[in-house]
Amino acid sequence: MRIRRSTLTLALLVMAALVAVPAAAQELELFGGQRFQGLPWRLRAEKVSYDAARRLYVAEGRVELSQGDRRLTAQRLELEEQTKVARLFGEVVLVSGEDVLSGKEGVVNLATQAGELKEARLFLKRNHFHLAAGVIRKTGEKTYYAEEARVTTCDADRPAWSFEVRRVTVQLEGYAATRGNVLRLAGVPVLYSPVAVLPVLTERQSGLLQPFLGRQRRAGWVVEVPFYWAMSQNADATFYQNYLSERGYQQGLEVRWRGYGGAALTLQGAYLSDGREGVKTPHRYWLAGMATYPLSERLEARLTLDRVSDFNYLRDFNYGHLGLSGFSRDLGADFGRNLEGQEVQNRVSTGLLAGSLPWGSLSAYARYYQILDQNLPRPYHRLPGLALDTIRFPVGPWPLFLGLQGSYTHFYQERTQTGQKLELRPTLWWQAQPLPGVFWNSQVGLRETFFRLDRHAPDGVTGEHLLRTLYDVKLSLAGLVYRDYGRSETGASYYRHFLRPELTYWNMPRYQARRYPDFDPFDQGWVVNVTRNLPVREGDAPLGGVNALTYGFSSTLLRRHQNPQGQVRVEDILWFRLTHGVFFTSSSMGMDGTDFKHHRFADFLAESEVYPLRHLALGFTVGFSPYSEGFNRANVKLVFFDQNRQNYLNVGYLYLKEFANQINVATHLSLLPSVQVSLKASHTFLTGKKLEKSYGVVLRRQCWGLAFSYATLPGDQRVGFSIILPGLLEKFQKAPIQVPEELKPH
Repeated sequence: MRIRRSTLTLALLVMAALVAVPAAAQELELFGGQRFQGLPWRLRAEKVSYDAARRLYVAEGRVELSQGDRRLTAQRLELEEQTKVARLFGEVVLVSGEDVLSGKEGVVNLATQAGELKEARLFLKRNHFHLAAGVIRKTGEKTYYAEEARVTTCDADRPAWSFEVRRVTVQLEGYAATRGNVLRLAGVPVLYSPVAVLPVLTERQSGLLQPFLGRQRRAGWVVEVPFYWAMSQNADATFYQNYLSERGYQQGLEVRWRGYGGAALTLQGAYLSDGREGVKTPHRYWLAGMATYPLSERLEARLTLDRVSDFNYLRDFNYGHLGLSGFSRDLGADFGRNLEGQEVQNRVSTGLLAGSLPWGSLSAYARYYQILDQNLPRPYHRLPGLALDTIRFPVGPWPLFLGLQGSYTHFYQERTQTGQKLELRPTLWWQAQPLPGVFWNSQVGLRETFFRLDRHAPDGVTGEHLLRTLYDVKLSLAGLVYRDYGRSETGASYYRHFLRPELTYWNMPRYQARRYPDFDPFDQGWVVNVTRNLPVREGDAPLGGVNALTYGFSSTLLRRHQNPQGQVRVEDILWFRLTHGVFFTSSSMGMDGTDFKHHRFADFLAESEVYPLRHLALGFTVGFSPYSEGFNRANVKLVFFDQNRQNYLNVGYLYLKEFANQINVATHLSLLPSVQVSLKASHTFLTGKKLEKSYGVVLRRQCWGLAFSYATLPGDQRVGFSIILPGLLEKFQKAPIQVPEELKPH
């Protein structure tokens, strides 16, 4: 009997050990190796028991059920092994990646991932999306359903704003479709909508962009409510239906497409049937955009479109989403080129086919002008044009190089002459280093130009075929010396100062411009006076009538150091250049081919860029005449930019004697984490008038924001107001569209 009792006692102890397993002692892998979604389920708790008859696991105390990045926690769990249904009680939390579903109690099917929680809250971190309801059902791996729920992006229990909805269906990587919506601000109902669609995406998504409410002197009250359509991963469209109280309804459309290899298209159009009295052009429109398309590794096509209905359109409607300033800024960021400003009354559309070859570059182009002001000089359309530019080929064993530039252009104008121009310009370079640190660089070019006139202007050039032969000579002698400061054998940080003196002689013969067609270039009327007495410098492209000597020096200070990661960095500290010149003639040729007088001695021209601090840059250009005129030009700029805090300040001063004397200020400051202010102002001292002044204030809280703007321009005043709802309207902003991986070449 003693042996039997001992055996029974031992058996009971073994069974107890199998029924109650301390969580600290082991971790259970459930379902005998069965896999759901490719990974096993594991169970941990302070106490785990198994009822073999009912095939039921019961866990209590800090229960954790996990599979990959999914995790279920509760105070008590009952799990049916056969059905894979888990009942959870007390502080239930279901974590999937960064998304959290919590509640008081609930049921979850581990095989299908469906279930429901009572007194539940759903939080989607990537959009900061909150959903609270008496019961939230998880209807699939990425879908949820709830009734009598509250939706918001605010963290507070009493949110600043929320949608009270009768029913809501949430599709991760998609939308939250709701019915019976009431928008509440600080708990007060302000708006009802029978249906609504809210974003639950981290990428681009269709829906309403941030609305804009403003007041314009020329348009009255302006209401903009754009709708954004994400057509595909690499294409989208934005529809604009704007209301202008004093002009009518303005429709707009913007289409964007991105392909592989840098291919891109952005096109925007707007139309307005203007109802304002006295408007000469009632049907007003603007069509603009750019495109880039690589045809091969060496061949690329580029297009620019800019067509407008009338003289004043771009000035009257340069605000909001469809304004020229904002659209041109976006094009500059995407394509690296901008549209002409609103003050330019000759709009230009261009086409370019550029090819890069081993021996140089070859391109075909077209340039078409829309002339809006009949009183301005009428430029010639270039339809079509060809350009050739070869690399420099060595000539024999000597330090000589030969290159060729060529162009062909067909010039067209509706009212005056039409013709063609073929130009060939071979150039010979001689480069040498006669002494250490001394460099000789000279070039001699021959420019042969052939003109053919197809149609003559009444008082223009006669003849059908004309020939012009010109030469150009440039002789340059430069030196380069440097010295290091603070350099040691062990130290990685030191300064290096470069000094480069230079002497250059320029010679281009004068010719009778009136004997040839004035195809290119044309004068805008101010170039002659503004550019007077400047020394001829590298990068200038004079036409002729130049016989001058330019001399000066440049000085550069660099700093070399290592960052904390051990990487070597070289930073600019100071750059300065001073140039002066002597003209051996008393006049030179302007851009229109006519002579303009100048002094024999050019102005002293000083240019500098200084980087005294990490976020601060200073620059100036100053001109000083050796004659009685004294200082006759200045361009001074101060720029401060702190990228981390997004603080920006740009102060510029421009002075051109008898033409310009103005100061320009632009700043954007983050005064507080939730308050940002901006200011832009331009003032001219010639007339004492404020050319432009605009203010902006953005107030951002955790889940809402307001944006105000006010601007005064010549003849106009503008007031703007926008509502910011992070995670909703703000999430609809047009993020850069990307090329799908399957469309990229492999």
